[in-house]
Amino acid sequence: MLLNRVILPVFLLVGVSFGQGYGLIEGTLTDEGGMAISGATVYAMRIGRPTASAIPIADTDAAGHYIFKRLDYGRYVVAPAKPADGYPTPWYVPDCTQMKYPEIELSDENQSAKLDVRFGKKAGVLIGTVTDADRGNPVDANVEFRCIVDPSQFVSGSGLTNARFRVLVPSDTPVSMTVSQKGFRNWQFTRNGVVEPILLAPGEILTLEIRLKRNSAEP
Repeated sequence: MLLNRVILPVFLLVGVSFGQGYGLIEGTLTDEGGMAISGATVYAMRIGRPTASAIPIADTDAAGHYIFKRLDYGRYVVAPAKPADGYPTPWYVPDCTQMKYPEIELSDENQSAKLDVRFGKKAGVLIGTVTDADRGNPVDANVEFRCIVDPSQFVSGSGLTNARFRVLVPSDTPVSMTVSQKGFRNWQFTRNGVVEPILLAPGEILTLEIRLKRNSAEP
């Protein structure tokens, strides 16, 4: 059964005009080879609406079909995600490839739209742990991933890398990784003692054991 959901708090909907017309978007989600993808999440992101606004989401069924039955008129970007299979949620990875998701506009003249969506490449996968190098305690840390080819494209936050983590990064493109936490020195990915970008093939897994060293002034 297909379910439409909305993420972000309900109070964000205060002030919506109920005289607004509504439309429908539906389609099929496939992978690069054209195979239907079930159990994925599809986002209908309204262009021009503040990023803090609610984002409607729908699930794909066994045939890869999704449907949004009641969307305000306006222009939408439709983007899919299935992190468990290596397809990340768009805003949780830096947009190194500048991938363009399909857009569609709903209006009185176009109340019902069909829009098929295709996944791009699978992401690379980073799994591992973050610990205090001196005491061995697990550390929940902040992380930043930044595109090497376009450093203005990056994601950063405390929810991306915890003491035990599994995160997705763009594949076939180099990204830098910096892990930080108050009281510790910043950690960067290195190879043979030299700071290097991470470069993974689609679906490739890299295991990291990150040990954060305390600042010399810390007890």
